[in-house]
Order: sequence, then C-alpha cells, then structure tokens
Amino acid sequence: MEKDFFRKTAESYTTRFHQLAETGIVNEMSFDIDSKDFEDKYRDMEDVRYATPFKTMFEQLAEVDDLPCLYRWEITSPYDAEQIKQTVSQLPKYTPRVLKKAVAKEDTLYVGKVQQYIVGRIIQHLGYHLNQASHGLQLNDWAKAMNLRFKLHIIVLPCDVIPVQEIFETELARKYEPLIGIH
Repeated sequence: MEKDFFRKTAESYTTRFHQLAETGIVNEMSFDIDSKDFEDKYRDMEDVRYATPFKTMFEQLAEVDDLPCLYRWEITSPYDAEQIKQTVSQLPKYTPRVLKKAVAKEDTLYVGKVQQYIVGRIIQHLGYHLNQASHGLQLNDWAKAMNLRFKLHIIVLPCDVIPVQEIFETELARKYEPLIGIH
C-alpha cells in the first residue's frame, strides 16, 4: 500500500528533475545594490519600487513575479563577518537566524526562495515593507552603517519545479554557505 505511494511520488519528482535538466531555468539576472542608496524616506513612500535607485531592478523583477525564484545576496565590498553577525543578531526577532561561521563562502550573505512574488520578498529584504514585522534581511536598518555593497542574484525557475524547489535552495546554500540563514 505505502510502497506504491512512495514509488509514484519518487517517479513524479524524477520527472520534474528530468524536465528541468532538459529545459533549464527560465531566466537568470543580477543587480548591484549599494547601501549608500538606502534612505529612510523610502519607508514613507507608498511603493519603494519607484524609488530611483531601485526602479530598474523592480521593473525587471516584475516581469517574473508570478514565477518561482531562488536568490542569493552576495557581498561585493569589504566586510567584517563578525560585525555583520553581531549587528544582525541584535535586530528584532523577525530577522533571519545568524550562523556561527566566521566567513561566508564566496561572500554570500543569504540564500532564499519564493514560489512567487519575488518583488515583495526583495522589498522585505531591503527593509521597506509596509509591515515592519515581516521576516527579511532589513538591509536598510544596518548595512548602510557598514558601507556594504551587494549583488543580488536571481534564478527564475519554471512553475513545475515548485514541489522540489526547496531541494535546489538547500543545495545552493550548501554550495555558497551563507553567513546568515539556516538550511
């Protein structure tokens, strides 16, 4: 009875993996983000997507907002891992968990995924979501003081990958070993 269930489930996942291996990802994009562009005045905007430093990025992300995405925040400026960990661990409880690593592999700050609505998720990570209790990096609250620069990498996946998307997020996190987050 259960044997058939597991066999059929495994076949379903195998089919999804084979389809992705054949067709590949939908799109891949990267955006440079400089913390000097973070300003508290954007919190008062009705929609931060139209703020000059972020407008082009959000226009491009809007084109894939209904698709599943994996993303990775890479730190592209010099940084002090201990200072980042200490600062983030002092933020309110709704921030990502800080890992105990001394240095992130390939300067990766965080790895994440969304099944859809990448735009809203990036707004949360920037720290401009209207609901300040939303989970996210909240970069506006701390990255500017450290003069950090980032490259946000987005991998857009086909919708049929959603059931196995978490596997890809876990493998991406294993590959890059982010400074923040738990996988």
